[in-house]
Amino acid sequence: MAIESHNIETTRPGTAAPAEAVTASNHPLPSSSSVPDKSAAARSAAHGIAWLTFAFMLSQFFRSCLAVMAPELQHDFGLSPAGFGALSSCFFLAFAVAQIPCGIAFDRYGVGRPTALLLGVGAVCSVLFVLAPSGTVATLAQIGLGLACAPVFMGLLHFASEQLSERDYTRIVSKSNAMGMIGALCATAPLGWATEWIGWRASMSVSALGTVAACYGVWRFVRDEGHAEARNAPLGSMLSQSVRLLGMAPLWTLIPLCAAMAAGTAFRNAWSGPYLADVYGMGSGPRGVALTLLSLAGFLTAFVLPVLVRRSTLKTAIVAWACVSMSGGIVLTLWPAGGVASGVGFMALLSTIGMLHPLVMAQGRGLIPPSSRGRGLGLLNTFVFLGSALASWAFGLIANAGHVRQWPMPTTYSAIFLCAAMMIAASLVPYLFSPGSGKR
Repeated sequence: MAIESHNIETTRPGTAAPAEAVTASNHPLPSSSSVPDKSAAARSAAHGIAWLTFAFMLSQFFRSCLAVMAPELQHDFGLSPAGFGALSSCFFLAFAVAQIPCGIAFDRYGVGRPTALLLGVGAVCSVLFVLAPSGTVATLAQIGLGLACAPVFMGLLHFASEQLSERDYTRIVSKSNAMGMIGALCATAPLGWATEWIGWRASMSVSALGTVAACYGVWRFVRDEGHAEARNAPLGSMLSQSVRLLGMAPLWTLIPLCAAMAAGTAFRNAWSGPYLADVYGMGSGPRGVALTLLSLAGFLTAFVLPVLVRRSTLKTAIVAWACVSMSGGIVLTLWPAGGVASGVGFMALLSTIGMLHPLVMAQGRGLIPPSSRGRGLGLLNTFVFLGSALASWAFGLIANAGHVRQWPMPTTYSAIFLCAAMMIAASLVPYLFSPGSGKR
């Protein structure tokens, strides 16, 4: 019996079957295995980004938590203003030192394994900080926490750049950056209230459980591999290539801004609490509420910035927001004790410069070859957190100088705000010459 063929291709005896099924309109169907494979890969990437975002929330918590507990830590450990500046800066110094080694590890082995290993170190050090009998032990614990948090955001950037299209990269990373601010929110009013009720040690013990969960999640779901070219390259060669990235002139238009972003974040993370306690006499509970507003400002800014980028350009949005943030520092320099509402408001404005981080990284990403991207982003991140360490240390020196010379508290903090505003202004000069970026 003859079979009428309505555009249906049949297989003749002795010939190979078609590789793909064909529809009645001659449109090939995807193979039965390709769709599930792509869907599974997309789900795996989404889970990996979600766990890295959770780890970033913890990182933001650890960066910010000292501000709420500052007077209690200074009392329990007998720290001077300079000693507290050293305690807070060692976290960021360890963070900065680890960036290039983390970048090399990402290029060679992928994001998952190095990040999970360091998060394991963080789980141990979070317990050590809770049990610390002295400032020295607390400092060692902060160094370990800095190392643990070092790969998280860079790992998120690197993993997302490998898994997402350029169109989705800035949008997804900006959302993850906004979600990370939940960790900073937890380090404000909730931590302040918990510190009043059960003490800072019991409050901080919860963070150890979160770090263990993040370690497991990253190990389980961030399953990526590095670049074959990087795996086969000698370690010494990779280090020298990392140093040679400093020879890229366009990166030097971004590096000063990377460091200057610490002007707002270092103050928020370490000195906003002492400022509110010293100038306005606020206790840990009210301080926590005030710092919640700072974190909410950062959270909202993370959603506003992508809109600005879409309506202008990446570079224009960065310059405009840096100037807005700098204006907060200038106002606080002139009126450091103008009232709680204005102090918190302008301090929030100053602190939002840190939300430019993913945008600057996105701009830098376009300047770095893919096989060196982990090291390149690590290099830029080194300057971000080196700036945080140096700014926190410098603010401590200014506060200590005011204490020794018996300056009025508003005068001391006015000098700190002036330092922050000058850092931002100085960084914008070279940034104006950075490679332009069109709409994204």
